[in-house]
Formats: sequence, C-alpha cells, structure tokens
Amino acid sequence: MAMGQRESSAQVVIIGGGAAGLAAAAAAAGLGADTVILEQNDRVGKKLLRTGNGRCNLTNMNLSPDGYNHPEFTAPLLEKIGPERLLAWFSDLGLWTAPDEEGRVYPCSGAAASVLDVLRLACEKRGVTTRTGFSVSSVSRGKRGFRIEGPEGEIVHAGCVIVAAGGGTRLAESLGHSVTPFVPVLCPLRTDTSAIRGLSGVRVRCRGTLLDRAGLAVASEEGELLFRDYGVSGVMAFDLSRYLPQGKTLSLDLAPERSFAELRDELSVRAADGYAPAEYFTGAFRRGVAEALLRYAGSVKPAALARAIKDFRLEVRGAAETGQAQVTRGGVKVKEFDPLTLRSSRVPGLYVVGEALDIDGRCGGYNLHWAFVSGLAAGTHAAGGELL
Repeated sequence: MAMGQRESSAQVVIIGGGAAGLAAAAAAAGLGADTVILEQNDRVGKKLLRTGNGRCNLTNMNLSPDGYNHPEFTAPLLEKIGPERLLAWFSDLGLWTAPDEEGRVYPCSGAAASVLDVLRLACEKRGVTTRTGFSVSSVSRGKRGFRIEGPEGEIVHAGCVIVAAGGGTRLAESLGHSVTPFVPVLCPLRTDTSAIRGLSGVRVRCRGTLLDRAGLAVASEEGELLFRDYGVSGVMAFDLSRYLPQGKTLSLDLAPERSFAELRDELSVRAADGYAPAEYFTGAFRRGVAEALLRYAGSVKPAALARAIKDFRLEVRGAAETGQAQVTRGGVKVKEFDPLTLRSSRVPGLYVVGEALDIDGRCGGYNLHWAFVSGLAAGTHAAGGELL
C-alpha cells in the first residue's frame, strides 16, 4: 500500500445512493450489518428528487409484471413485495402516502423530498455510513471479499457488494457479467412534423399504436398526447418509447370511443346539413387539430375524414430529448441473477439492483417500485436475512 493510502472495510458496501441504494442500505443496516454507501455525487438521492415532476410517484396500486420488459424475472419479487407491502414499509419509516384516481401513489406532502428524507433518516438511525464524492474506479474480487478502489487510490474492502449505480454503470462487467447496451427510454418521440405543423403545445386524448415496418402493431397506449415542434410527448409517448426502434410509425386514433362507421355517419349528416368542411369538427376538436385532419385526409369526403381521425399516421424517427429520459433500458443481463434476492449466479456476494439491471417499466411508479423492492431484497439477503 502506498504511503498515505487509506483503507477501510464493511460487511455490506452499496455503490450508489439513489432510490435502490438507499433502500438496500436501510434494509441491510436494519438487520445489524455494518453498511456503507459510496455515492459519486455530493449528496445522495439527487435523481429521486426529480421524479414525478418533483412529487415522486413511488409505486402504483395497479402494478403488474407485464409493465416491465422482463415480466418473468420481475414477477417473483413483485409477488413478495407488492404495492401494499412497500407502502407499509414506507409507513413504518414515517412516510404518509396517498394514491390518485389512476392508482399512482405519491407522498401526501406532494414533495419528493419527503421520500428522500425518510430514507436518509432511516439510514442514519440504523448506523449507515454514507461517503459522498466517492467515484468508484474499479471493483474486484479477492481473498478478503471485494476490493473497491475510489478517489486517489482509496481502498474499501467489502464482504458483499450491491451495485446500485443506476443506468450506464458497467461495474459488474469487470466481474464477468454480461451487459446489454444502455439506451434511454421513457422520453418523447421524434417524428415527421409535416402533418402536425402549428400544433406544438396542443394536447389531445387519443390512442397511439406503434407499427413496425410491416405495418403490424408493436404496442398500443391510450391517454393524453402533447404535440411538440419535434414530434409528440406526454405519458403515452413516453410509454411507447420503450418499443423503439422496432416501432417505425405512430398511428393515432383521435376518437377511440367512436367507431369508423359512427364517425363517417356523423360527418355525413353534417355535410348533408350544409356545413362547410372547416365546420365539420366544431365541438369535437380544436381548430388547429381540425385543420391538420383536413390536410391529412386530402379530401372532404366523410369516409376519408373518418379514416384520418381513426388512423392519423406519423413517421417515427427515434427518441427525442434523450437527456431528459426518465430511465434507461439495458444493463446487466437478468438471467445471471436470482430474481428474489438479486444475487449474482457467477460472483458470490455480488448483487445488482435498480436500473443497473436490464429492467425498465412503464410510467406511473413502475420504475421506482422496482428500484425500492430490488434494493430491499438485495440489502436483506446481503445482511443474512430473507424476505418472508
């Protein structure tokens, strides 16, 4: 060891102080394990504070494994720790929560800081050591367990390591694990904008279906869509972004509650009553949307206009505003881990949780739920406990 080089050790070392890392630390330390968090930022939980537009949608009462890219892997743990059990755990930490009308759960304070505060306090009360500004340069396995190297050659030895460093980390790769390349998801869609010029900032409720090159449906979502000068945004677009690059065309049904025949007949009546084409959509769509439909249809015939309403297509050119993506797809391949403990099948004592694994879910609390429960499972097992 070089002169002045520092060394320390702990039973459980968690790399990353985000949602998954804090949950893991609270669980491990709660079972009496000597626990250390190594966080590269100047404080823990920075990303957590930005979730849910600062409100922190921490779970969803309607959570299902089908909302994740690997449902078969997430199902066992979600069965063990569903929304009710996770909320009971947070309640024990002092957090008050409430679901909205769609099942999304937020802290009653309306502030993500409340979630971070109870996690930090739980870690503090349970004796967790938190090291901020600690950027891990390497992790290796040796005779004394794990050897973690940080700033200026500082060494931390660990009996168990939980990698909770979020999307983009490749630390597990150096230990022999396979990593799927990371790509941003849950972000807007960049599309051809010729058909939606002048609509930036306009919101519509509709159904969106992504089609592949053959015109077959890849995924479909219903909800609110926001037109932007580069394409489309909103929760519906975010969820559909998970199916890129397979999805090549976005088909919008701007009246999902009405059939093609109903629309055609209603427009036929207006035409017969002497309405001008520009008046056909009065009371149904905003003027800008009506004008876009007339342009897109290329005809004032009721059948053509009805088809435009039911199948308004935009060419998809990729993800947009990827720097603001809520999560990443990719990470350590799940087949190399136990789905209930998140323990590596290749490296004894290694766990990978949260976004560091190749798990991503839809909007509405799915990704934070996975972060929390994967952290809880890994922290519990690393400390010698088990989920009951």
